[in-house]
Amino acid sequence: MKKRLLNCTDCGDDTSILSQVSSGPELILLCSDCYNLKYSKEVQNEIYYEEKEKEKN
Repeated sequence: MKKRLLNCTDCGDDTSILSQVSSGPELILLCSDCYNLKYSKEVQNEIYYEEKEKEKN
């Protein structure tokens, strides 16, 4: 039986703590740096979008 090593899906890092970001059958794990980079950009985009909506009203 082969042992499956877990690593970050984006960068391949296997030394840091990984966060699971998927809920489906495919396992997606991100290291803390990739997680923060991906999700901080999404939050910034949401804030920017909400500010644009406020300006229109």
